[in-house]
Amino acid sequence: MTKERKSSSAVASSPTAWFGDPLPEREATMWAALSVDQRAKAIQRIKALDRWIASDGAIDVNQAAADAGVKSVTRMYEMGKAWRETRSLVSLGAFAGAPKKRVGKHDAVIRKAVGAVVEADPKGSVRKLALDLEAVVGALKDAPKHNTLRQYVEQEKRRREQLSQAGREVRLDCCACTLTPSDTTLLTAFVILDRGTQVVFGAALGDIADSRTGYALAARDAIRRLQSGRLDGLPWVDRMERVEVVAGQDVECWAGIRATAAAAGIAAPLEPSTREKRFGRYLRSLTGLRIGSLVLMPKHTTGDPDTGGLARAARTTDDHRMRLAVEIDEYDADRIAGLTEATGNPPPDDLRRLLDFLSRNAAS
Repeated sequence: MTKERKSSSAVASSPTAWFGDPLPEREATMWAALSVDQRAKAIQRIKALDRWIASDGAIDVNQAAADAGVKSVTRMYEMGKAWRETRSLVSLGAFAGAPKKRVGKHDAVIRKAVGAVVEADPKGSVRKLALDLEAVVGALKDAPKHNTLRQYVEQEKRRREQLSQAGREVRLDCCACTLTPSDTTLLTAFVILDRGTQVVFGAALGDIADSRTGYALAARDAIRRLQSGRLDGLPWVDRMERVEVVAGQDVECWAGIRATAAAAGIAAPLEPSTREKRFGRYLRSLTGLRIGSLVLMPKHTTGDPDTGGLARAARTTDDHRMRLAVEIDEYDADRIAGLTEATGNPPPDDLRRLLDFLSRNAAS
């Protein structure tokens, strides 16, 4: 076989390394529709994106764009955001170089409107919701036809379904906290939570200088919660797709963690964040700055507290740990009660492997 034929064969192979094995049906269908050149472009962009994201700012965006074959830095940022949110060929942009589908001039308005329409009647049929959407946007000049509005509704329902499923994307975050609003004792919380449902899988108190141990304790708490049945009511997905972790001050301990996790059998990519203002970045967006009575204070995670008479705890006590567990239990119970019915699926195998891996990752 010639070198050229070998290259074409490699490009034509199934991209299970990036999207999982077995390959999701949606990705398999799109992959099959790509030409050899488009597949090569997709692989180029995937590798460039993964390197850039894993570097957490060490690779300049201009270099990343050049590596990806993208001319615009703005486009690179957009593609990076989409790739972080959903590892899919769609995120690479119009089938990685295929002619782009034209976006209607009212696209932004319709997407905002369809969110409100589906929110008002989340269990409504696609036909009924498309008619409701038509009533909202039908007065627009050159408004889309009914079938196009149906597509908007279908996309929004799929998006919401993904966000109501547990275990697809997992976030690990840490920041300073107090156990009650009136408390002046600062502790550091390590939290493992689900991006879709905002349920906390596990949490622990620890030292920001030793985040490996902090997350190991949180992982052990998550294992305990799974084994106790507290998370049985979640609508679990079949496969975990992505894990992102905020590193503590022990940044060097997270170097190479993606390769180490992969070697431990974890298929979902594990991406550490080491940027300067990272503490609480996921907690802020997913839970807000409160989990029950627990008050999260990202800006006080490092350094000396500068307001409100706050002081760091000299040590973590059993009482601290017990109070944290109670707040997490109550928060999770409220979150789970408001979710859709459980799928009956067990937690993804990859999630169990992740928790086991993290639980053994404490600093020695």
